[in-house]
Formats: sequence, C-alpha cells, structure tokens
Amino acid sequence: MPNRADAHAHFFKAGYVALLPENCRRIQPDEVTLYQGLAQQYEVQQVLAVGYEAEEWAGGNNRYLSQLAASHSWLRPLAFVPEPANLEVAALETWRRESFVGLSLYLFNPQQTASLGRVSDEVWGWLVRQRWLISVNSRGEHWAAWPSVLERYPELRLLVSHLGLPPAISTAPDAVAARQALKDVLALARFPGVHVKLSGFYALTQPGYDYPHRAAWPYVEVLLAAFGSTRLLWGSDFSPSLEWLSFPQTFGLFQAMPFLNDADRERIEGGNLLALLTEMKRSEA
Repeated sequence: MPNRADAHAHFFKAGYVALLPENCRRIQPDEVTLYQGLAQQYEVQQVLAVGYEAEEWAGGNNRYLSQLAASHSWLRPLAFVPEPANLEVAALETWRRESFVGLSLYLFNPQQTASLGRVSDEVWGWLVRQRWLISVNSRGEHWAAWPSVLERYPELRLLVSHLGLPPAISTAPDAVAARQALKDVLALARFPGVHVKLSGFYALTQPGYDYPHRAAWPYVEVLLAAFGSTRLLWGSDFSPSLEWLSFPQTFGLFQAMPFLNDADRERIEGGNLLALLTEMKRSEA
C-alpha cells in the first residue's frame, strides 16, 4: 500500500534501551538509518517522532529530534512535555521554529493528569489555531480528564496512543467487556479532533509476540464503531516494537482483521495522518 504514514515512532541518539541492558543499545545500523531503510521498503512517507525524556537514558530527546527534523523532511517531531501546567506560548513558538508539529504527553499519575487543568487558555488556543498534534500516552481513568478540556476546545487534535492502553489480555473479550475497558476513551469520540492510534499491540496481548494479536481485535472493533476509520491511525511504535515483532507486522495485522476493508486500511495506514499534516501546512500558509 503506497503512502503509509506512521503516527508513533521513537528515535533516541544512543538508541532505545528501556527493555534492554545499557550495553545493548542499537549501534549499527543506528535507528534513523534502519527506519529509513524500512520506510523505503514499505512506502512510509511521513512519521511522527514521539518525544520522550521521562527517564535518564532518554535525556535530551527533544533536542535530538529537532536536529533530525532539520535534515530529514519525513520526520515530524513531537516535543516531550514533562509538566503540562508549565507550558507557555513562548516555548511553543520556539519549538515551532525548530520544526516541531505537536506535543508528547505521558500522563500516568494523578498529579500529571491534574496538571491539564492548570494549562492556560492562551496555550490551548494556540495549539488549536496552529492545528498541532497532541500525542498522549495514558490509560484507564486518566482519559477522563480530557472532556473538560475538549468541551472548551473541541477542535484540539488529541491523538490517543496505543488504543488508550486497555488491559493486556490473552483471550478476546466480548463486546461489552471491550467497551468497558475503553469506556473513557470511547467517551472522547464525540469530540471531532480526537484520533486513536492503533499501535503497541504487543503491549495489549499476552504474550506480546502473539501476532496478529487476535485477543485485542475486539478493542479495535469498538473503536472503529465509535470513531470510524477516518479517525484511526497506524503507529509502528518503532523501535520498542521490534523486540516483539517485525516492522511490517505492525501494519500487517490490519489485513488479517475481517471487519476492515481496503478503504479502511488505506485511511488507517496513512491517509488519515497525511490529511492531518496537510491541514497543518494550510494553517501555516
């Protein structure tokens, strides 16, 4: 399928290491070279590079992504934000000049989630006007913090990572259980700017290498019913995902899902993200 676009990938200067010993960081080929080869082979046109600096080994990732974006037009970086309440328009403008196209938030504790309520209206308004993409890694009840923001800014382009991280399972749940596991994510479907990344399936099934992750398919079905295929995005979760499956398997599982047709897959694997990026360019014109 031509014109793929990857909504969730990571690039670290010394290589990804969270699941591996420090001495096992990828050296040859480096992550960017490896991804470029895969992108050429599988026709990936654009990639959102999700910033992450929450651990010592990942320090300086925003600076590194900015450097990469300056020389790789296919790489669209999202700046990691450790504390949303501290966001200021001046910082956003600096990141925009450095080729960032959005923000990366990791909200997994009550303090981080509560900080959303302290983000200024000036910042939210800027994000909406610039059509920036807000990639969020979170789970469970933490998603319930977003409606109060989205009711004021329904056009905010929120990207829910990894299906919202419902519980990892070994047996497919029925539709009722799947909806219950994703109830706080499904509640966001009424806001037009919310999209969901179909990514990180290795973290949703037990074992993680259980390709094509049939146990998680009911999650996809309920998200498809709520958001439609026009608001679902493929994400490879490169390079963490490579510890569990191959790069083409990160999108190959969609071909195995009988409830997706060719048009659905074309939108999910790239069309939807490319449209979001095109809209952003128009807003800058």
